[in-house]
Order: sequence, then C-alpha cells, then structure tokens
Amino acid sequence: MTGSTGGTGNTGGTGSTGNTGNTGNTGVEGVTVSRDGSPVLTDVTLLAGDGELLAVLGPSGSGKSTLLRVIAGLARADRGEVLVRGRRVTDSPPGERHVAMVFESSALLPFLDVSSNLGWGLKAQRMPAAEVQERVTSRARQLRLSRLLPRKPAQLSEGERGLVGIGKALVRVPDVFLLDEPLAHLDAAQRARVRRQVVEVVRSLGVTTLYVTHDQAEALAVADRLALLHEGAVVQVGKPMELYERPVDLVACGFVGSPPVGLLPARLVSSGGLAGFEVGSRTLPLWRPVPEPLRPYAGQEVVLGLRAEDVHEAAGDTDPEAMALDAVVTAVEYTGRHNVLTLAVGAAPVTAPGATLAAGTSAGATLRSFFPPRAAVRVGDAVRVAVDAARAHVFSARTGRALWHPTDAHPRRSWPSQPREDR
Repeated sequence: MTGSTGGTGNTGGTGSTGNTGNTGNTGVEGVTVSRDGSPVLTDVTLLAGDGELLAVLGPSGSGKSTLLRVIAGLARADRGEVLVRGRRVTDSPPGERHVAMVFESSALLPFLDVSSNLGWGLKAQRMPAAEVQERVTSRARQLRLSRLLPRKPAQLSEGERGLVGIGKALVRVPDVFLLDEPLAHLDAAQRARVRRQVVEVVRSLGVTTLYVTHDQAEALAVADRLALLHEGAVVQVGKPMELYERPVDLVACGFVGSPPVGLLPARLVSSGGLAGFEVGSRTLPLWRPVPEPLRPYAGQEVVLGLRAEDVHEAAGDTDPEAMALDAVVTAVEYTGRHNVLTLAVGAAPVTAPGATLAAGTSAGATLRSFFPPRAAVRVGDAVRVAVDAARAHVFSARTGRALWHPTDAHPRRSWPSQPREDR
C-alpha cells in the first residue's frame, strides 16, 4: 500500500525525518484537474487543519485518489494551489513536500525482509541504524507486525503485505500523512483493529492526515472532520455527525449512513393550521404548523428522507404521533442486532437530483427499517411500519437540496446555517 517515489517508498524529502516546525493548513485551493479532456476535480478547495485527521469520502470516480496525488506531487493540477502545513508547494517536486503516502496497492522490495522494508526509507535518509531499529520495532509492535519482521514479502498474505505497507509509511514522522484506501485489502476483522491502530499512531504523532476511503462507516469512525466528494466536487465538509444529521442534499444523505436512507415522494400540505406530507393516499402529520423554512413549499412536491432507525414495526406501543404505512418486504438482511428490511411502499420512485445514491430509485419508493432479530419476516410479506414525519429530512424535489432536518426544531449552535435553496 505504500507508494514509491525516489526509491524510498514514500513521497518525502531525503533530508526530512520529522515535522519541519511549519504550521498551517494542508490541502488544495481552487484546484482543477482534467484527464483526457474530462474533468476529474473541478475548482476544489479542501484544507485540513494542523494536526487534523480529515477523512475524504466518496464513491469510485469521485476524484479522491487524484486529490491525494496532487497534494503529494504525483499528479499536476491544471490550475489552483497546493499547501502542505501552510507552505505553498504547487511547483515543488514530490521529494521536497515532506509527505508520506500509503497507496491502495503495496510496493515492497521482494529481496528484503519485513524489517528492512519498514526501515528502507529511513535508511535512505541516513538516519542512524539504532534509531531506525527503534522506529521499526515500535511501529511493528503497534501494528502487530513483530512476528512478520524476519519474513520476505513472498511469504506474506495479501492482507499482511498491506499491513507492512501501512507500517512503511508510519515509521516516518512527516509533515503530512496521505492515506489512500489504506485498509482496502484487509478482511473485515482486521479492518476495525488496524483502523484503530493507524488512528492511534497518527494522533500520537500529531501529524496532519488526509484519509481517503469509499467506506462511509470507516470515514465516520476515524474523522475529526469529513469531506464528501462527488463527481469531482466537494459536496459537504463538517463533523461526521453534521453530515449524518444535516446532509446538505440528497447526495450527502444517500451516501452517508448505513443502511442507505429511504426516500419517499410527498406533497407538503397544511390543514387546520397543521402541516403534513401526502404520500400516496396517506397523509403523514407533522403535528405542528408548517416550519418557516418550508412555507414557500406548501402545496409543492418534496422528498422525505427517512433513516432505518426512524422506521419501526407498527405495534400496540407505537408512538401515537407516528402514522402507519403498508409495505411489502423486498429484502431481509440479518445483522445480529437487527433484521434490516427493505420495504416497497407502493409509491413512485424519487427522481430528484442526487437520488440515485439513495434507496428506491428504480422500481419504486423504498424504505429501510430495523426489525427485531427474531422477527419472522420473509421476502414478499406484507408489513405495517410506523413513520414519524417529524423524523424526516425534507428535500426539494426539483434540486435535491435540503430544506429541513429533524434537528432544525432544536438546532445545535455548532452547526452551520442551513444552505439556501437554489430556486
């Protein structure tokens, strides 16, 4: 997983063995990158603070890896600026940027054992042998690689080679760590453990880190802040909870969260001074007047986004403020703690911009729901689910932009103001 530039296995200057003392942001300002005439990144500004762990999340082809390669100096931007801890390095060669990068594919020297592979970059920097050995031993212990130190790469599994690749970067103390899908080749059990270990190392070193992944659970778990990229542009940047609870549009809502959000086409209505959402022949009452941000959309089509934890089996103890919807089970996934049901609710699919990253955009509107693990439900069963409209995220059916969130009734001061609809 460790990339190779200048033969060291990392992108870093041969004269740097630790932080240079510079402080400031790391990332890109107004960067555009094209490949074969097609845009890969378009006017992207994304900066990580000093010592921050910024996770960069997005689907395949969103430009995540290209972003890291531009910062490392392995790809050139058509325009824009690159910063490393406050230094403008746009025109600097990779070896002068003082960054360590972990690629998805490992690059180990086959004729050296694991210990020598881990210390190769440090030796190339002419670090004293005793210090090299101390660094290698320490990182190997943290990453549980000690038993592998005498082995050659050919004697390692793919996952073990990936771990060594991570260690090869982490033995250094650069100005910036750039981690590009560092856990991609690890099995599920290893991923959670190694993820914790990698985060512990970079936090203990206080090194600014950009961590690229397509796994939203991984991004939510590691990030100080989270940046979502889609089609070469930044969709939203914020604390992980902000992206989950206050997504700016259907792209963010559909990509952040597991299982995927369910979407319902609806019409915002008002009767007797109270708001509601017409979904097919049913009306989901909001049990309050139309919130001020939604007043311009009274009588108009909107999209409701509902997380699985907010869609429950309709039972005798159902919250009286919830309304029951009839649905048909189209899939059942047993996860141990829950049965995750995919439910067809007999409404048209949502076609608003960004809805393709969320559920239920092909055959019809779809919800997800957590049912008890011992619930006797099968594909094809008819069920009733309780939906509380007050728990729905509300989006524009025309633009896909967020109009209202459940937290808007009691906003947290740390959250940014709600983006205005592009009407």
